[in-house]
Amino acid sequence: MRSKGFTVIETLLIVVLISILAAILIPRFTIGSKQAKIQSCEMNRSIINTMTETFYFIEGTWPNLDLDVFRHAAENGAYDSVWVDSSNTEFDPAVPAEKAALTNLAGKYFPDGIPTCPVDETSYELAPSPIFRVTSHREGSGTHEL
Repeated sequence: MRSKGFTVIETLLIVVLISILAAILIPRFTIGSKQAKIQSCEMNRSIINTMTETFYFIEGTWPNLDLDVFRHAAENGAYDSVWVDSSNTEFDPAVPAEKAALTNLAGKYFPDGIPTCPVDETSYELAPSPIFRVTSHREGSGTHEL
């Protein structure tokens, strides 16, 4: 009389089948995750470009290339170093009116701060005149590969 249950061979076959399925499916999920992060990076660059253009149309000048006027104010709630715009006009935060203006300026365009790249967590920077577009990451290359 045979007892109820699985034999060792049946159990081994199930484990092998599950392993094969995992070997097929897990790489597909990781590639999909990487593609989503790359698309998110491109979207961040597009958002920064749009807000930079908005900044130019409203303020009449381009922000500095490393975007620190936005980043610093978002991180600290205030901007506390001299900022020089693209027309070489200096804004000194030691002057209370200029400090308030810089803090409000940063909060108006990026209230939650400048986004960072979701792929490698680096920040973005603008290309110099005449295009003033995000073309690369500050700490690395401009594009990502799968």
